[in-house]
Amino acid sequence: MEIIFWQPFCESFPAGLVQKDSPNHVNCRSICGIIYRYFISFLQISYARCMVKQVILSALSWVVSTSLVIMALLHLGGDFPDIHSFVQPRLGAALLVFLIVSFGLFTVMNRKYLKALLPWAVILPLLWMGTFTWAYGFASLPEKKHLGDYYVLGGLLMALPYVYTALTARRKRFSSLWTVIAGVYTFFMVIIPFIYIGYYVLFGGEMDMFAMMAVRSTHLKEIKDFLRTMGSPAHAVMAAAALAIVIACAVTLSRSLMRKARTFEGNILRGSGRSFSIGLLAISLLFFGGFYRQITHVFPASIIKALNSSGSEFQLLQKLNDNLDKNVKTMTFLAPNPENGIDEGTHIVIIGESANRDHMKAFTPDYPENTTPWLSEMAKSKDFALGYKAYSNFPNTLFSLSYAMTSANQYSDMSFEDVVSMVDVAKAAGYRTDWISFHNRSSMSSAGVTMIAERCDDSYWEKNYDGYTLEVLKKLPPAKKRIIFINIDGSHYTYIARVPVNLRDKLGISKEDPYHDYDLTIAYDDQVMKDIFEYAKANLNLKSMIYFSDHGENMKHYHTTSPFYYDMVHIPFFVYLSPDYQAAHPDLMPALKSHEQQVFTNDLAFDTVTGIWQAKTNFYQSKYDFSSKDYAINMDNATTFERKKKIKDDPVWQGK
Repeated sequence: MEIIFWQPFCESFPAGLVQKDSPNHVNCRSICGIIYRYFISFLQISYARCMVKQVILSALSWVVSTSLVIMALLHLGGDFPDIHSFVQPRLGAALLVFLIVSFGLFTVMNRKYLKALLPWAVILPLLWMGTFTWAYGFASLPEKKHLGDYYVLGGLLMALPYVYTALTARRKRFSSLWTVIAGVYTFFMVIIPFIYIGYYVLFGGEMDMFAMMAVRSTHLKEIKDFLRTMGSPAHAVMAAAALAIVIACAVTLSRSLMRKARTFEGNILRGSGRSFSIGLLAISLLFFGGFYRQITHVFPASIIKALNSSGSEFQLLQKLNDNLDKNVKTMTFLAPNPENGIDEGTHIVIIGESANRDHMKAFTPDYPENTTPWLSEMAKSKDFALGYKAYSNFPNTLFSLSYAMTSANQYSDMSFEDVVSMVDVAKAAGYRTDWISFHNRSSMSSAGVTMIAERCDDSYWEKNYDGYTLEVLKKLPPAKKRIIFINIDGSHYTYIARVPVNLRDKLGISKEDPYHDYDLTIAYDDQVMKDIFEYAKANLNLKSMIYFSDHGENMKHYHTTSPFYYDMVHIPFFVYLSPDYQAAHPDLMPALKSHEQQVFTNDLAFDTVTGIWQAKTNFYQSKYDFSSKDYAINMDNATTFERKKKIKDDPVWQGK
């Protein structure tokens, strides 16, 4: 039986299939062979397609199930209340990376190998993703937009053990070296999340750029003081033991991983062909490169990079520290012999924390909660002047107080190379200076303040509630002329932790108040200031008491530079002058009262406070002194955020 084909088609068959006597004829047996071969090829293509489909389905099911679990956890945490809150570019990037990782692994790696190493592959991703899911989803730390960066890293961390062992496990020549490298890598990747969590446990906040500045700025004496303050020898032993355990676990994990990879029976890759080797090389370059890039965008590398950038806060701090002593030598008083004009008695400067005047009834009379019963009453007195339009100069502590406590401000051209501090002026004028702080001495969220505080005659670093101020005041050494700085813990998040448990139900804040915990801190510190005021009047010959906060607070975004909201810089500000001090300096209170409805930014605290103390130096400018008739800041020229934001653009003034 012969079947006739067209010449071109026959020529496409392999040699030997076409009959010799007729190039246009093919015998039946040859046709069966062709059909068989083409059928096998079809099956191979179909199998390949099935494998591709299997890879796609496996990758998608893994990514979708993981994403749903993470979304459910974040929703339970409360910071991701609805589907719209998950629509963030970085979370989208994390989803894409998870897909790429899954496709790569399922395409190149043997499925049995993937299962065999899974217990090791998920340890670091779970640790990192779990830590930062807790931080940004449950601990209510700000900047939750960064969470996606840690999920991207989690996907890469999952891939790296597979890629690493596929490249090194069967190479016995350097097996010990590979194990050491894996152990060192594992140790650092384990210890970093624990450092982050440990900082939060100790200080109740995020280890951010300002905290990292503490590490960069710390010297041996500060380390000893820190250890003496924070713990006992038992705590040191426990810390050393914990570190040893982490090291042991890291070494054990790396050895166990390499052993499992070396003893795995079968092919690591799906096949032994060149294409799979090329695929392994491709995903190795992709994942190692991606890991290197991503590790520089997360804690702690991202913070260190920010500190080292030009014009960073760390460089600002160093500039301030390097020049204070030099500039003090150039300081002169505008009136000779300032001690002759200084009254005996005590001046108190209270520096608040995250206090927003919008939540203080004394400044916002229509606020529904009576958060300031004492100050509201005092505001009616002729001895008190309130700044109803007071602002912080910046929405974080480092910048705002570095300006407030020194002669630098937004409006002059004076840089931190050319300033002196409020403390230096007080000491040079003949006052004894004491600093009482309820912030941690080595926490650099207030780095510049810590540096200035240490310039006082004595400093007291208390780990207690703000109300403990009275106990510290009682143990101060006697002095005829003194200035006391009190840096309260105020309304720092976590809010409820700032208020003693036994007082939480006695401060008159309604349980129905949507901002109950925050308003509780405001009410508590109103009571604290009342106690300080009454004790100082009765026992310390109080002449003046001045209060301002470092910055305000937004109830959703806390205080940050991005996103920025004006309530982050709404702060309280008031000045008390005793009747006899007013009599001695009759121009002060009238000027203060006349400026109550003018804008005040707290970078002008230096000029205002030293003016009230009658300690005016060549660094003082009367146009920035809220207590001077020359005060020149108003709604037209007042700024915040390093002059980037105008006060008149605050939405609360629109239409007024």
